[in-house]
Amino acid sequence: MFAVMTSSAGAQTVDQLFDDTQTQDMHLQLSQRDWDTMHRIDDDTFYAADLTWNGVTVRNVGIRHRGGGTRNLSKPGLLVDMNHYVAGQKFLGMTGLVLDNAYSDPSMVREAVAVKVYRQLGIRASREAHARLFVNGVFAGVYVMVERLDRHLIENDFGAAEGDEESGGHLLEYKWIDEYLFQDLGDALRPYAERFNPHTRETDSAVNQWGPVQALVHDLNTVTTDRLMDTLGKRLDLVQVARFAAVQTCLAEADGLAGYDGVNNFYIYFFRDGRPARLLAWDMDHSFTAGQIPVGYRMDTTVLTSRIMEHPQLRDTYYQALLECAQFTGQPSATDDRGWLEREFARLFANIGPSVVFDRWALFDYDEFVQEQTYLLDIARSRPGYLICQLTSGSPDTCTAPDH
Repeated sequence: MFAVMTSSAGAQTVDQLFDDTQTQDMHLQLSQRDWDTMHRIDDDTFYAADLTWNGVTVRNVGIRHRGGGTRNLSKPGLLVDMNHYVAGQKFLGMTGLVLDNAYSDPSMVREAVAVKVYRQLGIRASREAHARLFVNGVFAGVYVMVERLDRHLIENDFGAAEGDEESGGHLLEYKWIDEYLFQDLGDALRPYAERFNPHTRETDSAVNQWGPVQALVHDLNTVTTDRLMDTLGKRLDLVQVARFAAVQTCLAEADGLAGYDGVNNFYIYFFRDGRPARLLAWDMDHSFTAGQIPVGYRMDTTVLTSRIMEHPQLRDTYYQALLECAQFTGQPSATDDRGWLEREFARLFANIGPSVVFDRWALFDYDEFVQEQTYLLDIARSRPGYLICQLTSGSPDTCTAPDH
């Protein structure tokens, strides 16, 4: 039987779905036996379900466990695949949706706030909004709905030609398996295939999928500084990478391009038309780790970030983007002296707090949620000014912020 999408609430849009001025209600209807199994067995088995939001229902979607360190049986993180059982099926134009359990973040808002900063600085990142998830009519917890990075998103951002399933570009997700620092792994493609998971054109040849990664990494490790833009810059948009890294520093991201355990948490897109590849932001729940992270923190720890900092133009781009980010996050409104970052944290806490009270499946209890509010609001008040002082002061060592 073919699935159908029905609506009793008029036309709805993906923009309305990701409207975070309220906590959305998302409903899944599936066999209770299947849902119970998902609380006993953590694997990638798909189960059939009906998905309903705001009067819109799409039937026979596939759901399965997802995540890395956040996978658990108490509050499963979910991937919703609209066309797993019905080819070509979409929900509000999307082929998939992530329901993130926010299991490693006591505040449940780090990533939702970070996304907006990336987008403000021109870095592609999935839209997000909080939702109360109901399974078979029973509340299952507060989740973060995340726009899936897939061919649909590529088409929307880069055009129909790039979005073509047969001839579009290649979208690869970096998969952490060890402390990789972007060092050259040799001429074989297998080490790159182990670390970069294709999300488009999965059946394409190994040369087409991972050859560009291997060539990019080789140039990254061998090209002299004066040739960096002319050579590596043809393969990778280095200005965009510099801005990407600046946002991560601005957000005190602990698990990104210069992470505590090697590089992590990004996608890379190789264009079919030969434009330099770009990075896409993903999985930002380790943002806002502290208020007093300096402007060049860990930028010398990976090959990619080190090359950015050794090149005068790219280093200037990095510092300029970092200042832009700090100024944006600290900007008061016409009617509120608090900076944007503090206002945004406070707004989201107020939105989801009444629902978090009843989320008994979360790793952290409500008291820890409240404590995390205080922690993040303190960072939001101090970090923009600390960064601006570091970037504009003749004596950055004199810049201080509260220790956290």
